[in-house]
Parts: sequence; C-alpha cells; structure tokens
Amino acid sequence: MAAKSFELSLPFTSRFKKTRLLVKGGRAFFGLWQPLAVKLDGDEEQILVTMGQEGQLDRVAFEVYGDRTLWPVIAHANQIDLPHTQVVVGMRLIIPKPANVNAALLATIARQTTKTTEA
Repeated sequence: MAAKSFELSLPFTSRFKKTRLLVKGGRAFFGLWQPLAVKLDGDEEQILVTMGQEGQLDRVAFEVYGDRTLWPVIAHANQIDLPHTQVVVGMRLIIPKPANVNAALLATIARQTTKTTEA
C-alpha cells in the first residue's frame, strides 16, 4: 500500500504552528498544545492596548517580538482565552520579556528533540 501524502495549511497566526505534527497509522494529527512555560519576573513591561490593536494579540506580538505566532505567550501571561473579545482599547497587557520567551522556546525545542531521539 502506497503512503498517502497530505498538505497542511494553517493560518499564519495559528497557535498550532509551534505544535508537533504527529503521524500514526497514515493519519496526521497535532500533539497536545501547551502554552510556552515563560517565566514572569514581576517587572515585565506593560503596554496599553490602543485603537487598531483590540482583539489582535498577533499584531501586539509582532510589534513586541517581531513574530505574530507568539501571540499565545501574551494571552497566557494575561489569562486571556478569547483575544478577539477580551482584548479591548485601554486594557493593560503584561508583556513577557523577550529573553524569557527565547529561553522557553529553546527549552521546548530541546524537549522535543530529546523525545524524537528517544523514539
């Protein structure tokens, strides 16, 4: 039986862009999505949501980190489940430090690499 191929297309801002894609028995599926474990030091920058940013954490993430796909980091730090309705003009957002975000990304990559080499 020939292996089936598939094409996966995700929106640019999808949180699943950084989630492992697993293939088992010819079927593809995402692993469990977990927010990055970003350390908060207590002295993070806070920004005020302005007109044009409401409901758009991906835009805020791009302005802060240069990467729209990191919007879940900001959502998690601010306990936001539904950015499109919860992020409003005048709201203060805690912005995790870029160094802490990078450390969390590297730790996640290291864990995934370890799991892959053990399999």
